[in-house]
Amino acid sequence: MAFIVQKYGGSSLAEKSGREKIVNRIGASLRQGDKLVVVVSAMGRKGAPYATDSLLGLLLDAAPDSSSKGFEAEALARDMIASCGELISASVMATMLGARGIRAVPLSAYSAGIRASGPYGDATISDIDHVRIMSFLEAGSLPVITGFQAVSPNGNLLTIGRGGSDTSAVAIGAYCNADYVDIFTDVPGVAMADPKLAPFAPYLKRLDYASMYRLASNGARVLHDRSAILAERFGVNIRIRSSFDDGEGTLISAEALDSSFPALLGITAKTENELAIISIVAREGMGSILMDKTRILSEKLSLSKIAEQDLMTDPDVLCYSCPKNETQKNVQELLAALL
Repeated sequence: MAFIVQKYGGSSLAEKSGREKIVNRIGASLRQGDKLVVVVSAMGRKGAPYATDSLLGLLLDAAPDSSSKGFEAEALARDMIASCGELISASVMATMLGARGIRAVPLSAYSAGIRASGPYGDATISDIDHVRIMSFLEAGSLPVITGFQAVSPNGNLLTIGRGGSDTSAVAIGAYCNADYVDIFTDVPGVAMADPKLAPFAPYLKRLDYASMYRLASNGARVLHDRSAILAERFGVNIRIRSSFDDGEGTLISAEALDSSFPALLGITAKTENELAIISIVAREGMGSILMDKTRILSEKLSLSKIAEQDLMTDPDVLCYSCPKNETQKNVQELLAALL
């Protein structure tokens, strides 16, 4: 029995079969006595009708050459339409849960009391009315809360940056004092490389906050980087888990990594036009060891070292560039050599 904030991402919500699995998981958690709050992203990815990028595309279709670009009204319109995907997800999931006899209530940023300040599209959560959220639980209802959105001091809707539903879930967990925030996605934890690039990449059982932040800020897309910072500030235990199995996933907590942990944390890749940036992220203090192992291999693979002055200062991250079409081969060979 535990108090858990469960967050479900767009890939988990994209298909009806996936949503049915989520309902089953929530039902199983409730039956074993867990107290739950659910946070949802928009359904699917670009191209899906209610995905964030699809909704934003409606504005581009409406005014491809808008003269209002850069005006506050245009930024507000972007955040309002971008937040609609989460509203749809919360409404659908609460209705599905209700059909299974689970009393659920969909909550927007307004009704959940999630407040933020800062620019449209990249605001920072400043406060959450945890008393309001907990009142629904005490009344026997399961809150299904929209991620990614918040309310500004003047009452406008704001969004908190792409991938922000992770941060919403961690913030709710922090303010409501949850035991865990479970981030459910399409992979069973944090792997040492993107499984789509390197299917043999092992999954990590645990990470500390700083290590997760370093992986996320260098391109690992399994968790929003701000979430790790927020989790460290409040001491929130995060588990990265799969929506499609019952594994424990990767635990992210305050417990520091010790010398028994591998020197390599992971290898990330992100593309910029026709180039890929491959980052080799070492455990703190272990960058020099990986540098020696990587030097000869990088020459064999025709990887170009990126000058340190072009990077954020982190001596334990080695960055290389390569043609985009060689990304998978290079990630696989680097990972095989450094494991």
